[in-house]
Amino acid sequence: MSGRSLFVRESSGLRKEVSSLDAIMLNLGNMSAGVALFTGISPYISQGGVIWIASIIGLLLTLPQAYMYTALASKIPRTGGDYIWISRILNGPLGVVMAFALMLESTAFFALVAYFFSSAVGTVISTIGSLDGISSLVSLSSTLSAPIYSYLLGAVLFGVIIAFNIFKAKWGYALVSISGIIALLTTLIAMSVIALNLGDFSTAIKPFLTSQGITPPPHYSIAPFNLGATFAILPLLAIFTYPWMQAVPAVASELKKTKYVAYGIFGPLLITGFLVTIGFLLLYMAGGYSFTTYEFIKNGFVYTFWTVAMGLTTNYILQWIIGIGLMIWEFSILAYGVVVFARYIFAMAFDRVFPEIFTRLNKQGSPVFTHLFDLALTLGLLVLPVISISGATALYGAIVIGMVYFFIVSIAGIMYGIKEHKILVPVSIFSAGYFIFLTYEAVSNPTFSFVQSNGVPNPVTLGFVIGSFVIGGVIYGISRYINKRKGINIDLVYKEIPPD
Repeated sequence: MSGRSLFVRESSGLRKEVSSLDAIMLNLGNMSAGVALFTGISPYISQGGVIWIASIIGLLLTLPQAYMYTALASKIPRTGGDYIWISRILNGPLGVVMAFALMLESTAFFALVAYFFSSAVGTVISTIGSLDGISSLVSLSSTLSAPIYSYLLGAVLFGVIIAFNIFKAKWGYALVSISGIIALLTTLIAMSVIALNLGDFSTAIKPFLTSQGITPPPHYSIAPFNLGATFAILPLLAIFTYPWMQAVPAVASELKKTKYVAYGIFGPLLITGFLVTIGFLLLYMAGGYSFTTYEFIKNGFVYTFWTVAMGLTTNYILQWIIGIGLMIWEFSILAYGVVVFARYIFAMAFDRVFPEIFTRLNKQGSPVFTHLFDLALTLGLLVLPVISISGATALYGAIVIGMVYFFIVSIAGIMYGIKEHKILVPVSIFSAGYFIFLTYEAVSNPTFSFVQSNGVPNPVTLGFVIGSFVIGGVIYGISRYINKRKGINIDLVYKEIPPD
């Protein structure tokens, strides 16, 4: 049996329709700068730390990973991206276990984003309602926070995105690009509002603080700037923002030109670095170190980049434009996630690990059954926050899977570098060391929910993480057995690069 006949077919059938803009916006959604400027980082900082400085450090430390991903995706541009690299360079079963665990972690994250989308909507409505004295908006915000409405809003939103992707694959990418452009432009508008109020910030911010019931103390007991405390912020930025650049490599076979890989990795990384760094820098410049640090620590879920920008303008329309920008950032995470999840599952099905049905495309080039699988899995996980908010949010701690995954990709980069691309060796070694550090932080820092304040792992998180790896191994074992009965040794699949 030839190497090619081991695969489901001799061509993936996916169309090369992804433009350079699509590539950039896909990874921009992946890195989610706008959500980092919301409540992903600032409420969790310790005194002495400065976020914008940590952001610059985080950006610099991620550049080696960006080079590694660009080099590997350019040399091996296949659907599934780093799953292909791990399974071909290192070990087939290892690639399956790691990729499936990453998909479970990602799906849990997307489900939580969909569920808490209502939180972003509620924040926008509540902030505008409080600022402008519109009690009906404040009341609506409270209503949307109810679990059933959060579920329904998240489910409908995710279902709409899935429908776009099913109807036409190109529409899925268009959804990512359009939402990315809107999110980027509204962020720049919000930055402009803050920048224009730098000279009179203490007066301009008073209506917002009053509307939120925030009364700053006459004197601040805040520790002075400390480099160590600033480095302690780094894992928050790194784990939730910068390393997530696998979206473009996952769709590399659909890029119109291979050089778009570099655009889709370095472009979003630099844009994200700019948005996060400047976004937080403006807040520090406006309020000063002591005031800003105090508000982040004491009122971090209310005093954010987005709410401050809305609070600084009395223009009702501008308030809504900024608020919609925050909501679009949340939407863009789901839009990119639907595309990327389908490509990983498609790649594993193409290798005969999953049923062949997941590789079937409709006339518009969309893997319909893979998207339906994604919808069913996400809607199932969406139930968790309804049952238990604390249990569901514990799944954020599963982020450790991503850090371990990127470490394994770095090992693949080292091995490939030894054989084919020598400069990849030191670059990938640095990347591997960095992800060892981030893995340690993910499992030891209570902020990330894997471990509780008493040092004991959260049982929900631990069970989900271990279960993700175990299930991946079981799936591979079952598929190997089934294919063997058909006379196919799927271990041989990993001796070949899949056809384009």
